[in-house]
Amino acid sequence: MQELAYSHSPFTGQIHCSAPVTPFSPAGDLMLDAFQEVLRFHMEIVKVDALLIAGDNGEGYALTDQELRRVVETTVKTVGGRVPCYVHVSRTENDRCRTRAGIAAEAGAYGIALCQPYIHDASADKIVKRFEVVAQAAALPMMVYNLPLISHFNITPQVMMRICDVAPVEVLKDAPTDMAHITAMLNAMGERFPILYGQRYTMIPALLLGSGGFVGTGPELFRERCRDFFKIHDMEPRERARLQKRYAAVNTALLHELGKAPAGIKAAMNLLGVPAGVPRDHVSPLTPAETEALRRVLIDADILEADAPVARSA
Repeated sequence: MQELAYSHSPFTGQIHCSAPVTPFSPAGDLMLDAFQEVLRFHMEIVKVDALLIAGDNGEGYALTDQELRRVVETTVKTVGGRVPCYVHVSRTENDRCRTRAGIAAEAGAYGIALCQPYIHDASADKIVKRFEVVAQAAALPMMVYNLPLISHFNITPQVMMRICDVAPVEVLKDAPTDMAHITAMLNAMGERFPILYGQRYTMIPALLLGSGGFVGTGPELFRERCRDFFKIHDMEPRERARLQKRYAAVNTALLHELGKAPAGIKAAMNLLGVPAGVPRDHVSPLTPAETEALRRVLIDADILEADAPVARSA
């Protein structure tokens, strides 16, 4: 596939933007030393192109403002500018998003990420205004996170263009799974910046359509082999189908079958020997039976060896 270039983004080609977990102890304490190990895993083993910090996998919703500052400072120190790091600053109220954006900027973040408000009351004008006021609070590059599930409002290509008029957007994480939407968004905005997908059944089709890459739950578990997803353009159909099957099984287990997110991805990271801790507050860790079921999924996906010991527990 010919290398992609973008008119409004520093990235080239198809990229992997990973969303690291934020480790917490069973008592709910933030574990920054473990977080550094998580970041090093993504940087040195997975070899990501960008990071989304404090997203859903990172439980940004459970971080206080002071904890967010510490997480960003730790990220900046550990990553050392090797890849762009976007900090998810979304809250329901625009003013709270502005505050979080300011914290991210003060802590040295490369960029911020923002999605729709966590309410069921949204319109195109309200959404565009939200991105405008938050962009004014922090003069940083922005990742737009189109997550219509939380607000029942989908950012269409037309609304996306309006957002680009008021915010310095350089990447889009697009969560809808409708292929008509995906095709329209790629046609309208795909030359402007990378548009990233990661859902179990649409990630590989979107890559084949020329998406800008992926951000999702599960690719990092394939470690350095997650770069194989970028080789699908040259794969035989059956080989491509096998890769799709493996990824779909992992993503399904993590998000839809075993516990509540992000308990699954944290348990999987622990099984790989990366200290991901446990979820915070209202999300329970996987049970021993769920963890064993997840271990079997990872073995079937050729991520874990059948006789591999559990190197690190939560």
